[in-house]
Amino acid sequence: MYQCQEGTCAPLTLIAGCPFRSDARCSRRSACKPFYLRVYVSHLQKLRAATSRKELAAILGYQPKTMTAIVYQTLPAAKYTTFDIDKKSGGKRTIKAPIPKLKKLQSHLSHVLYQCLAEIERERGATPISFGFRKNRSVAENASRHKRRRWVLNLDLEDFFPSFNFGRVRGFFLKDKAFALNPEVATTIAQIACDGIALPQGSPCSPVISELIAQILDMRLVRLAKKYGVTYTRYADDITFSTSQKDFPTGLAAVDPNDPAVWHLSEELVGKIVNSGFTINNAKTRMHFRGSRQMVTGLVVNEKVNIRSDYYRRARAMCDMLFQTGQYYKVVIQPDDEDEEPKPDLTSNLNPLQGILGHIYSVTQSEERREISEQRQKPRAIRKLFRRFLFYKHCMALKEPLIITEGKTDPVYLREAVRSRTKFHPALGAPGKDGFKHTVRYFNYGGLTHEVMDLGGGTGDLKSIPLDYLRNLKPSKDSHKPFAHEPMHHPVIIVLDNDEGLAAVASTVKKNFGVAIDIKSTADFYNVTENLYIVKTPENGARKTCIEDMFPKKWRDHRINGKKLNTASKIDPTKDLSKEAFAKSVVKANADKIDFSGFDPLLERINKAIQHHAAKP
Repeated sequence: MYQCQEGTCAPLTLIAGCPFRSDARCSRRSACKPFYLRVYVSHLQKLRAATSRKELAAILGYQPKTMTAIVYQTLPAAKYTTFDIDKKSGGKRTIKAPIPKLKKLQSHLSHVLYQCLAEIERERGATPISFGFRKNRSVAENASRHKRRRWVLNLDLEDFFPSFNFGRVRGFFLKDKAFALNPEVATTIAQIACDGIALPQGSPCSPVISELIAQILDMRLVRLAKKYGVTYTRYADDITFSTSQKDFPTGLAAVDPNDPAVWHLSEELVGKIVNSGFTINNAKTRMHFRGSRQMVTGLVVNEKVNIRSDYYRRARAMCDMLFQTGQYYKVVIQPDDEDEEPKPDLTSNLNPLQGILGHIYSVTQSEERREISEQRQKPRAIRKLFRRFLFYKHCMALKEPLIITEGKTDPVYLREAVRSRTKFHPALGAPGKDGFKHTVRYFNYGGLTHEVMDLGGGTGDLKSIPLDYLRNLKPSKDSHKPFAHEPMHHPVIIVLDNDEGLAAVASTVKKNFGVAIDIKSTADFYNVTENLYIVKTPENGARKTCIEDMFPKKWRDHRINGKKLNTASKIDPTKDLSKEAFAKSVVKANADKIDFSGFDPLLERINKAIQHHAAKP
């Protein structure tokens, strides 16, 4: 496999075999030059070839002494922070969160091992049966394999991560045919991944290692499922078999003759699981019949994959309470004294509730396969509720000022400019013992938030922010009731280029809030309503400007592999450098060399907007 080294060809897009052949040509249909290319060595090949801890460190992107200090010179008790969280089914789950340095190392190992897992599965030509801890796979997709079935059998593996002890992890990397690693390399991987005893729940590399080791279980159970004509899937420690046969195969499970609600797993099935190194949690073995509510990994699968109605009602009640009081209840705490009433466990932490709403939204969207445009035109109740929650979180319950830019690259520019321009540190950021800390937050265009809030990264989409203020704070008879809890202690600042793209937002603001903004207007900021502000890039003589204009010309013209920045919406990738590539390969790579003083007028405007809001009663 070959990969372009000079950037003149797209990586991994060579059309004709070996590039050293005279007829080899690249995807741009220009003659291949051998010296432009290097052999691409996979992570799996690198691990197999490694013979020492030093070589493993290089594969993980670490200096040997740095990796040694993290793994061997940090006391075991100091490597993890241990705490408990509530299980959905009751009880507690122990989480071991690694310290930042160890977490980063484990993340690097996780990345390498996921690449290895993908390569192994490609070589086998097999589609993975597991749906947990996999990119582009979900709990909803796992459940969808079992909808509209007569029988659905669920069983659970007990103490999943703790079952992968140190010896088992080390032994796998030593003996597995796909790896067969050097003993020192296998031992070091196990020492990085394990807490001294086993894989901890909370480590970034525990999921992928569990997936690698559990492949043997999947292969055995797939063969068993095929033998009895049933469907099999696994999601982490949850195993499901389903079928529409008249009777469920007794070779897998049989009903208790004295209690029709109890099912016993067959010796053959139990043997396959135990011999693969796992233990069954018999208390969680369940058989669901057609006509009753059939559940797979917490989702209803009778006709379509869906969340339980009571789960949605509980989430809606949490949101109603949050919007009225600023707090919501997670669970009910049972009192120690029988004479006392149960008490709600109140919290103002929005992350758990966002996780619940995101789960509901993802499950329903996955099943319905509705396009984003259709969702916008005819939003379901969960989308409306989720959007209202996200508006509350990002625009009202702020812990610091929020800056919303036109796209993903602008925050890169602003962060580096703030870091460079010390005169703005007190208001926008401050250096500390753990590195530079920004005191403003930049809107993240990743995840579900931008999708649900209709923020695709373009200027036109930003009009949805003022419309959300209109919808939520000045409701009509057809809208939601107003928020009773409206903290808004910090401003929301939309940063816009002073060009034609301004029109969509400006017209929306003018029509609904009476605030006039155009290319020629020169105010430092525009307070649209409440804590919502708009800041434009400085007009520079009432002319069109964009944020890239603030870089010195020599950096705007800086070339990477012969390509120069083009800020147009449509570019020629063979000649032009995209904004994303410019932000990464020019700005971030040369931040210590770039003169960011051209950003001072824009940073000053942002600073003034923050001060204006702080001065409000």
